[in-house]
Amino acid sequence: MAKVSIQIVTWNSMRYIMDCLESLMRQTFRDFSIMIIDNGSDDGTVEFIRSQYPTVSVLQNFRNLGFCKANNQGIHLAKTDYVLLLNPDVILEENFLQRIINFADQHPEGGSFGGKVLRLRTEAIDDADQSGLREAVKSDIIDSAGLKIFKSRYAVDLGQGEKDKGQYDRTKEVFGISGACVLYRKSALNEIMIKNEFFDQDFFAYKEDIDLAWRLRLYGFACWYFPEAVCYHHRRLMSQEGKNVKDLFIHRRDISKMLRSLSFRNHHLMLFKNDQLINFLLHLPWILFREIKVLFYVLFFEPFQYRNIIGIFRLLPSIFIKRRVIMAHKKVSPSEIRKWFK
Repeated sequence: MAKVSIQIVTWNSMRYIMDCLESLMRQTFRDFSIMIIDNGSDDGTVEFIRSQYPTVSVLQNFRNLGFCKANNQGIHLAKTDYVLLLNPDVILEENFLQRIINFADQHPEGGSFGGKVLRLRTEAIDDADQSGLREAVKSDIIDSAGLKIFKSRYAVDLGQGEKDKGQYDRTKEVFGISGACVLYRKSALNEIMIKNEFFDQDFFAYKEDIDLAWRLRLYGFACWYFPEAVCYHHRRLMSQEGKNVKDLFIHRRDISKMLRSLSFRNHHLMLFKNDQLINFLLHLPWILFREIKVLFYVLFFEPFQYRNIIGIFRLLPSIFIKRRVIMAHKKVSPSEIRKWFK
């Protein structure tokens, strides 16, 4: 039995998957298995994996079940000590697994672990025929050094967009880890499972990593950022905190309505589900200030989001059932959680 199960959810991921899998094949740590959970790709992703990587297991869904349900399928099948969730657009350094597994073994209180994630950029291949082919190039721009959450309940990737000058080279506890590349202790996932779900399937996709991080914290598990383990990620949906209205509008215009809708809806579902009343009341001024800003932005630039408000209320019965389970099993005080809200 392998020590680590690596699972990758794909959905028309042909342009990325070879680089991702090749980085896994070059790992110095070898005690792992790989499972691809495909969400109905029609770009040849599954056929390519089965023909070029016969040792990789493939679970093929014939439609897009969402990031959450697909990952839950894989986690249920994993019988390993650890589960590494990996986006198909991530490339690992050769010693990534060796370093992060050794660290996790030394920290049994940890439920999740992450390394330093740097940005991948794509550049045109200098080819005389101008074929339009592009290659991934590693950069020194930080993509994520763990998740940080504010009193407003807005969560960001630490260091995102900053040049890596060693400012995030200290091992430390963080609120959570980005779902692009995160190592979970399987026993911790088993403990926080609700209604046979690890990731909340009401979310479908987006913000599910923050939701799970919050639940791990409520159940008393530590989350560690270990910068000696390095990987690289193509980033599409980036933090918008601190942008002026003009920059925010330009940035969000390039994001599909579906992604903006899921992000808006799931942020609020996460609050209803995980926030403790005393913490919510203590931070109400910060929460209200941000919510008013969001409301005005939606009013003028994204009126389609009002449909998602109705969707939020439709999901509340399911969300409140899960909330009752979480609050009945939480192991830490509100003050312990409150220290993570910056």
